[in-house]
Amino acid sequence: MNLTAGVTLALLIQYFIFSLFVGAARYKTGIKAPATTGDPFFEATFRVQHNTLEQLIHVIPALWICSYFFSQTFAVICASIFLVGRVLFFVGYRTAPEKRAPGFIMGWISSIGLILGGAWGVTLSLIN
Repeated sequence: MNLTAGVTLALLIQYFIFSLFVGAARYKTGIKAPATTGDPFFEATFRVQHNTLEQLIHVIPALWICSYFFSQTFAVICASIFLVGRVLFFVGYRTAPEKRAPGFIMGWISSIGLILGGAWGVTLSLIN
């Protein structure tokens, strides 16, 4: 489970970094908290961070369930693809919102892999 813990930490560090970028975008654009609108660059940065939070709610538990019941290697590969997808999502969204799709799709497919792998592993453990 060391690899699973490592990729979990990488996901959390990535989220923390995205949060720092939101703070930097607030400073750069002059958008004061608690406002979340007012500048397209800030809004895109904020949406990346918020969307990542929404995704982590199912990705992290699915990562651990898939790793434990199905395959740690498969789970870590899926989570690593998700991690890279989030970087592409971040870069694409901040460049132009319509460029966020490849990173989002990459993350979405990898999260489906984690959920299905976990569901398969749990099902097999219940049958056996």
